[in-house]
Amino acid sequence: MSNIHHHVCRGRRRQEQRGVVLIITLILVVILSLLGTFAIRNATQTDRSINGIRSAEVAREAAETGLRFCEQVAIFDGDGKDYTEYGETGLRAKIIATTIASESDPLAAWRSDANWIQGSNVITVPEAYFKKDIAGNTAEAQLQTAPRCLIQKIETTSTPKLTGYLITARGFANNATFTAATGKTNRGAESWMQSVLTRGS
Repeated sequence: MSNIHHHVCRGRRRQEQRGVVLIITLILVVILSLLGTFAIRNATQTDRSINGIRSAEVAREAAETGLRFCEQVAIFDGDGKDYTEYGETGLRAKIIATTIASESDPLAAWRSDANWIQGSNVITVPEAYFKKDIAGNTAEAQLQTAPRCLIQKIETTSTPKLTGYLITARGFANNATFTAATGKTNRGAESWMQSVLTRGS
């Protein structure tokens, strides 16, 4: 009788041990599943961050391209000539003659969406310019949306008085959607840059 009781106790212990092992295994499976989920989520967030940084950089380079092009237009206008190197004509006529004192002037044209609508004074950088490889920069050669810029005459109130041009450029990453009818960017990365070209009077 005592031998039978001894075997029954051993059987119960084995069953209890198997039950504990099963619970521990299930807990480990859940933990590993959670770790896997977190790893995938972190990898996705990292990819998004990298893509965002890349898009912002492309937009910045596009804005620089627009700025360089429109600086040439302004320089040629200062010499009384039209900039026609890339087959564009009439760019001088797009320069806004309403004189402002600085980039923060309330009359600065770049502040209004209406001035960025195609057909107004906005200059769209020609494809032959923005798709060429400038100084080995391949990102500019991949641009899908043309950079845009506005040129406005400026006359400072400082002494000595300086006259020249305020140039505002907008560049767009390939994930950006620019609507020419409204002058606005609906989505995606966009970069703005300004420069002032002046001559002493």
